[in-house]
Amino acid sequence: MTETPKTYELPFPPSEYEARQQRVRAAMADARVDACLITSPRDFHWFTGTRVDYWASESPQWAIVWEGEPVGVVRHLEAATHRCCSFLRRWIEYPDEGPINPYDPVGYTAAALKELGLAERRIGVNLRLVSAEELRWFQERLPAAELVDFRVERIRVRRSPAEVECLRRAVKVNQDALADTIAEVEPGWSEWDVLEHVAAGHARRLGDDYFRSASGSTCCQVGRHMMHMHAIRSPHEMKEQKIRRGEGMWIEPGVFLREYVGCMIRTVWFGEPPDLVRRAVDATVEAFDRMIRVLAPGRQADDVDTAARSYLTSHGFDMQHRSGYMSNEKWLDGGILSITPGNPLRLETGQVFHCPMHVHLPGIGYVGTSEQVLVTADGCEVLGDRDRTCSRQLFVK
Repeated sequence: MTETPKTYELPFPPSEYEARQQRVRAAMADARVDACLITSPRDFHWFTGTRVDYWASESPQWAIVWEGEPVGVVRHLEAATHRCCSFLRRWIEYPDEGPINPYDPVGYTAAALKELGLAERRIGVNLRLVSAEELRWFQERLPAAELVDFRVERIRVRRSPAEVECLRRAVKVNQDALADTIAEVEPGWSEWDVLEHVAAGHARRLGDDYFRSASGSTCCQVGRHMMHMHAIRSPHEMKEQKIRRGEGMWIEPGVFLREYVGCMIRTVWFGEPPDLVRRAVDATVEAFDRMIRVLAPGRQADDVDTAARSYLTSHGFDMQHRSGYMSNEKWLDGGILSITPGNPLRLETGQVFHCPMHVHLPGIGYVGTSEQVLVTADGCEVLGDRDRTCSRQLFVK
């Protein structure tokens, strides 16, 4: 275990990461857990502040949290980078080895737990994510340990003031860049042109803080592409798909600030829209307003979902999705927290949801609106509502 000075700035001040450690340890004490293993890439990035891009190689990045100094267990190839850009100071490196899966952090983690005197203690792991094979390996190496379900993701879903301010800024920048683009877009623009215009607006507003804009499968869908949710399209296909009069545009841009996303959905129509499109977008706006009137700490997710879903279905529209999901680092984090029918989850202060209110119209595609919403002590805050520049209503060009 070695230490290396930091050479890259952390996304947040060190006090933010100290507070995150304290929150994890407090939750461990409540769960009577002597140590916990952080194995999720998002949890690891949240806990350590590392700049190493897990998604570039998918080499596991793990951490051991216990009463002493937390320990990172990382691939040898990236260990030097972790040391100089993370809040952690103690590290263990594992090599590339094995005929099939070259990454085996389990052996090195188990050895570290033995060295720390934790081999016969109660150890928390995220049973939603750890594979059956990894659990078997742990049980073989640490037969006296008690492995229990403990999820750091349940801790980080309650955002700190620093994270909320980062999100507010990202949402505001995205909202203003989107409003400018909607004001200027005309028939003849391609999907690619639209996204480039939005990204330029992001970069201009964020300056040196600009890192990247979203450009994925649903960020801009024009005409027939509005029918194809989450279809991967090449840059060539996006450049070929151009706006025509009498057609619509679904736009869902996002900008990443310290990897926290500001995002929203809007619908634009070029020429006179069909009455069905007007009624559908109006219904999604009303459904969203009904939802945020009940969205508050202590409310069940099912009640919040029902407020929106029942309005849309009673007006004959097909809502095919959940009405809210956690969306922060790398945009989608929806496997942790969602507002869905029948969900008994009770909302808590500090949680942030992306709330897509959209419906499917046969022969036309998806239309609607969305915002990111923060659960506050006395209700909720629509993060895109400050100095509103981009109405949720249907835009008619």
